Amino acid sequence: MATSNGMDSTDSFGFNGLKMFEVARECLPDDRKRTQNLLESKDDMLFVWNAKNCCVLSLNWMTANAKKDERQKYQTLIPSAPQNFTVEKILPSTEATFLALAGPRGLSILELPRRWGPNGQYQDGKECIICRSFNVDEHLFIENTNLDILQIRWHPASPTDSYILALLSDNSIRVYDVNSLRHVWRVGLSPSHINGGGSGRPTATSGAGPAGGVSVKLAYLSSLGDTAVDFDIAPPRVVSASANTVSSSTTTLLSTTTTMMRDGLSTTANAGSGKENLGKPKKSDTDKVEWPIVILRGDGNVYILCAGIDTDRPKLQGPISIFPQVDDNYGLDSCSLVVIPSLPPTIIIAESTGKTHHALLLEEEVPTERSLTELDSSLVIYPSEWYLQVLETVELELGLAGVDEARTYSCPIHLKRDLLNESRYFAYHNAGLHAITLDFTRQLSQFVEMDEDMCEKYPLFNTQSRAEYVVCTKALQKMTTNAVLGFALLQSPAGIILQLASGQIVTLDLISDHSLIRDWKVKPGGKSNSAADSPMKQFLKDAFQDRIQSILKSGTTQPILKLDKSAEPTPQESFELLTQATRMLREHYFVKHEKARQEIERRVHVLKLLKEQQLSEIDLLQQEKQQIRETAERLAENYEDICDKQNALFKRAQEVVRLATLRLPKGSFSERKYAEMIEKIATATKQLQKNVNQAKQKIAAQQVQIDQKQKAANERIVTLPRKQEEIIKQIIGDMNAQIEGFFKDIKKMNNILNLA
Repeated sequence: MATSNGMDSTDSFGFNGLKMFEVARECLPDDRKRTQNLLESKDDMLFVWNAKNCCVLSLNWMTANAKKDERQKYQTLIPSAPQNFTVEKILPSTEATFLALAGPRGLSILELPRRWGPNGQYQDGKECIICRSFNVDEHLFIENTNLDILQIRWHPASPTDSYILALLSDNSIRVYDVNSLRHVWRVGLSPSHINGGGSGRPTATSGAGPAGGVSVKLAYLSSLGDTAVDFDIAPPRVVSASANTVSSSTTTLLSTTTTMMRDGLSTTANAGSGKENLGKPKKSDTDKVEWPIVILRGDGNVYILCAGIDTDRPKLQGPISIFPQVDDNYGLDSCSLVVIPSLPPTIIIAESTGKTHHALLLEEEVPTERSLTELDSSLVIYPSEWYLQVLETVELELGLAGVDEARTYSCPIHLKRDLLNESRYFAYHNAGLHAITLDFTRQLSQFVEMDEDMCEKYPLFNTQSRAEYVVCTKALQKMTTNAVLGFALLQSPAGIILQLASGQIVTLDLISDHSLIRDWKVKPGGKSNSAADSPMKQFLKDAFQDRIQSILKSGTTQPILKLDKSAEPTPQESFELLTQATRMLREHYFVKHEKARQEIERRVHVLKLLKEQQLSEIDLLQQEKQQIRETAERLAENYEDICDKQNALFKRAQEVVRLATLRLPKGSFSERKYAEMIEKIATATKQLQKNVNQAKQKIAAQQVQIDQKQKAANERIVTLPRKQEEIIKQIIGDMNAQIEGFFKDIKKMNNILNLA
């Protein structure tokens, strides 16, 4: 860990001065004695739950850190559907499309708005945004008052980034697509299949309603450690649909490593490391991808549920064999589990006493056939294909070292792995925060990349893991617990942020060992349109009255008091009865009424804030509507003017085109051909006319000669020889025929010219 110069040593990023955390300090939850997770980070966005106003405060912390502006503007995300439960955990989805709001008594999905603008905020930095939200299975928790949510995880294979898994206290995992229930997977014995006395034989029950018998059965299962307390999703594997063959990312270790682990390698240290070089497994058309879901029970047993995202009835395998074997099965008070996607996967199991066990999830060469007997005959458990090899056990100090009282202190431990450094994970609890660094996962990665000759000489597990007590919030047993209300990891620059019950914000830089820095040459390792009703319809369906009734419903029954009237009770007995009744009222009735009053006040407060925000939204919409109307009228007038001008210009353009066409020097190709033909006809006509004129002149000259000769002939009678006379007649006839032919040609030419 490191700090920045010129800043508070516990606030390297300077978040305590931000306006968002000033508001968050004033709106802390009423119950601050238990560890919660009301603060989360995803990429460059930071989310904080406002328990007073039941909304989410969001901030682009990278922009705030870069600008060093203590009054950096934050945004308020208001759920459209108020929650009927106390939120104790928020969890953004893989692609930051949704934000899950979870508590022991309910689950709500908040759809995050889109981001744009220079600062990378939602809706360009709008101060208050009403986001679409869904209260998942609301009536299920109202009808089953003893049913709790223990853990939620977003499924990494969701194609729409909307699939979420919820572990319930009745040994079931429910798979939701936003608010649509997709699957219900059984992971253990159901309380509806046992009797309250624990005789070990199944009984037929009608369901898990809010009856007192189910509460007894849940308590019976929990006391035996038969209820699942946590789960996590391991790296996927490809299962062949045609044969029982499996291709997994964890099968690349050599058999020598497995043999060494079965010999009983186990160390006690402070913690470990891992390296993720997992890619998506290749599969053919006939193969299917399964995601092993590792499930931890309270008694320390580990089960695996082999399920794909669309699997209806997955296979439950277990309990997994744990080596080396010990009497207490590595913890009878297990509380949390996390899977580090190393090679092979590393399983971290934590106990409430402060112990964490580091184990490798390895595949059995031949699955052991074991006869498993469960109280629930309908629950089928298959032999396990895996086993756990515990490499080391870490015992965390829950309080300052040297304080005897702190050694006996126990509390639930929450685990979170470091996404930037796969060799590290964090444990946060009522007493503070631990950072545990693993070493063996990096050694395993190097071992896999070595040649077979070098594998025998390479020393495995020769170094111990390291644990660092980062933040301590409990010094003495009798001191008030300053629990962790939120813990998140920051990226670029790397850091951590804690929100404590006292309202303090602790931010620290993260520094990794140079040997643990990611090898950048190695390439590292799914919003659906759900068929849900609108938020208004869901709000109208809100069973708030049932919620208040369930709060006011008494969990205890008091007998009718029948005193002996023959003797008056002594003052001491009367005082004891009065004291007992008063204590019962205070502990079991007044508390419920106070809780109901707080619930009603919170609902009224949230509805008022929602109403005010909606009214402000309506005013903004009315203003925008008026602006749009004025703009539309102005555009309509401009449109009419433009249309008139366009029509005038169109007519002028038509006239210009017409005049330009008329003044073209040459027409089209057909017109030019037609003009050439007319010119040829005109030339031929002129030539024919010239020939006709010449013929007329000759005829006129001949007529003069004929007249003269006729006159001369009249004057004298000339007698021609018969032969000459015939020759002359013939010549005259030929000339006459020639003249008639010329006249016919002229008529034809005139007809052609007239037609043209």
